[in-house]
Amino acid sequence: MSQNNLERADDEVRKEAPSIKFLTFNTWGLKWVSKYRKQRLRAIADELAGKSCSVPLPGIESSGADDRYDVVALQEIWCKEDWDYIAATCAEAFPYQRIFYSGILAGPGLAILSRIPIESTFLYRFPINGRPSAVHRGDWYVGKSVAITLLQPVDKMTHPVAIMNSHMHAPYALTGDAAYACHRSCQAWDFSKLANLYKKAGYAVIISGDLNSRPGSLPHKFLTMETGLVDSWEQLSGKQDLQVVARLNPLEQIKYGCTTCDSLLNTWRASRKPDEACRLDYALIDPERLQTTQAGVRFTNRLPNVGSFSDHFAYTCTLKLLPKKEPVTVDIASDSKDSRDLLLQRYANYDEMIQCLASYSVVAARQKFLRGVHFYFSILLLIGALVVTTFTANLAGWSSIFWVLFAVVVSITGTIDGMISFLFGRKETRALKEVEEEVLCAQRYMRTLLKEKTK
Repeated sequence: MSQNNLERADDEVRKEAPSIKFLTFNTWGLKWVSKYRKQRLRAIADELAGKSCSVPLPGIESSGADDRYDVVALQEIWCKEDWDYIAATCAEAFPYQRIFYSGILAGPGLAILSRIPIESTFLYRFPINGRPSAVHRGDWYVGKSVAITLLQPVDKMTHPVAIMNSHMHAPYALTGDAAYACHRSCQAWDFSKLANLYKKAGYAVIISGDLNSRPGSLPHKFLTMETGLVDSWEQLSGKQDLQVVARLNPLEQIKYGCTTCDSLLNTWRASRKPDEACRLDYALIDPERLQTTQAGVRFTNRLPNVGSFSDHFAYTCTLKLLPKKEPVTVDIASDSKDSRDLLLQRYANYDEMIQCLASYSVVAARQKFLRGVHFYFSILLLIGALVVTTFTANLAGWSSIFWVLFAVVVSITGTIDGMISFLFGRKETRALKEVEEEVLCAQRYMRTLLKEKTK
């Protein structure tokens, strides 16, 4: 058979290949914090089950009862009553379901709904994920993770699908310590290693969820360059200039920039600046095994007397399952310019990561030291309070009550800070060192490859 005939035959197979319609959605399901939580999440469940009760926005392709998704990855499902309603309402449309429970408080908030049978599931908790002292933020307490769902193969001609759903650490500022850039970079580093394992095992990998990282950021680079995965939106629409997207009007930002977060068209983010709209929700896919045929923003409708479904919009893509091919051995040390450019980009990412780790390690060490100092200082204060009480009790009996309360406060705060310093502080600094060693090891190997290319 001629080369042209082979190519035509391959095109025909691709056209007939099965596809899955995928949706990822951050539902904003925080108890007591999220406004109209119960009404919104019940409306999301009804919409997924095919019962539309929302009002579409003019000029935007809206979600509706005719949207038949095959797999839905959800984030921020943190209340059991919400999940119970979703599971019951969507039982007929999505007979295969799973919510992930690991975490100190409410779990990572990750759930999966599927029409395709689920073969197995697995949860990987990120070792670097905020601090227990940031109680008001809660990332450490919910245990941010990667929820891995392996689906039953659709047919014998295509690869089985692995959905890797996550909600990475949130940024609470654009820069500085509250941005948690190092935490997300470490999470993306671990995430990329997991994705590579499932790729090598023969799965068509989809990294999905609210990754809290903009296109082109260091975590986004790790999740694409280290894995060979591509952004499904960019695969269909091409790479976009984020500065250009920031200057578009809100409707165009959704249509052409796929802005799922901080859009002015979202009622819960209407007070944001126009240039703050961004894309944080993704489906990163293996281009050798999956091909994007459609993609866009969903759940832009509004609920009467409530507002938007969530503080994020959902992202959907239709993915064609490409037929299996004979395994091809790729020589990463080949002399192609593209290969060398990719190695140089990855090497630059490693440099950026090492600088990020070095910067945050100083912060982590300082936090550990100060909390340790507080612990020892509390012991001295406690001893001092006991001594002072013996003298003041004879002069004014009521003062004993003050010193007892003082001793209680000092004991509690000192003990908490001591435990954070000795237990969490040591764990975090050692985990950071582990990531640094992994990156340095990868960088040394990359340096060897680059030297070979210059010969």
